[in-house]
Amino acid sequence: MNNLGKKLPFLLSKKENKKENNEKSLHYFINGSALLKEQLSFCNYGQQKIPLRSFTAEEIISSTNGFQESVGPYLYKGNFNEKKLLVKKYERKKKMDRHDHVIRDIVISSEMSYHKNVLKIIGYCLEFERVALVYEYSQFNYLFKFFSPFCENFLTWEKRVKIAIDVASVILYLHTEFPTPVIHRNLTSSNVILDQNGVVKLYNFECCIPLPIGKVKVQDDLIGTIGYLDPEYVWSSNVTLKSDVFSFGLFLLMLLSGKEIRVNHEGKYYTEDYGLVSLENYASKCVENNKLDDNLIDSKILQVEQKKLKVFLNLALKCAQKVGEDRPNMIDVAKELQKIKKGEVQELLPTMECLLAWN
Repeated sequence: MNNLGKKLPFLLSKKENKKENNEKSLHYFINGSALLKEQLSFCNYGQQKIPLRSFTAEEIISSTNGFQESVGPYLYKGNFNEKKLLVKKYERKKKMDRHDHVIRDIVISSEMSYHKNVLKIIGYCLEFERVALVYEYSQFNYLFKFFSPFCENFLTWEKRVKIAIDVASVILYLHTEFPTPVIHRNLTSSNVILDQNGVVKLYNFECCIPLPIGKVKVQDDLIGTIGYLDPEYVWSSNVTLKSDVFSFGLFLLMLLSGKEIRVNHEGKYYTEDYGLVSLENYASKCVENNKLDDNLIDSKILQVEQKKLKVFLNLALKCAQKVGEDRPNMIDVAKELQKIKKGEVQELLPTMECLLAWN
């Protein structure tokens, strides 16, 4: 009996370790199968990708010191083999989760690792219930923090235009460089960072969805960030390439105004002065009442030539039209931004008719 009493803690510990190892193996099998299936569905016809390392749970936990140093939502700083890295690890799955979009995040990120404006993924860990992603380390700040009244770093007009161009290039890549177009669905300032060299990087591609071959829309559950969602997507559950254009329009307005511009399910914006109005009507009222500096234009860039501000604002409003058919394609948006950068604002592209009576 005494011997059994001495052995009992050891036996219990051994049982717990076996249970833990079995759980890891199960997670690895389930997540690995899902990852392989997703990789095959996004196979890019031989396009070269950066090989990803499969980390063990022990390596991830050890490198992050038990996820001690958080540098953002679900993001942790780590050190593996004397090399810094970033680890994105979500909490355990919620009971109502139908899909694990993290797998898609890995696949899309790996397909885009060569893009200079995408945070470079270098590996993953399949042994957690929700897969952990491992990125190349970069000291960074979230874009939205640069618009805080307490931020000492000032984003010049030229820098804001450059950010718009770089983010547009990522969205355009998704729309044009995959075997079938991919829709981002969750373009917000919280998914955009600036590294230590001021280079803009996108990360978090878990909401991406590919269009079926030969189709221009796909029906899916509503996911993304409230306030940035395409009104047509909200009404119909149909997501299109123009859904990204809508979100990008709100992103441009944020760069111009220095504050988050969020809309309701009807695409209307709430203001203290005018109540709920469409963005186009809001901008028109601001122009009529000479309140651009208070509402739509960041005072830090008001010295910029008015015509440049007008064209940029017009482009943002055109992207954020309520009806998808009225929005430009992303390729035209990218071209217009290049023209703004070069100062070629005398004439708008044919798809960019003027929405504002601003002389």
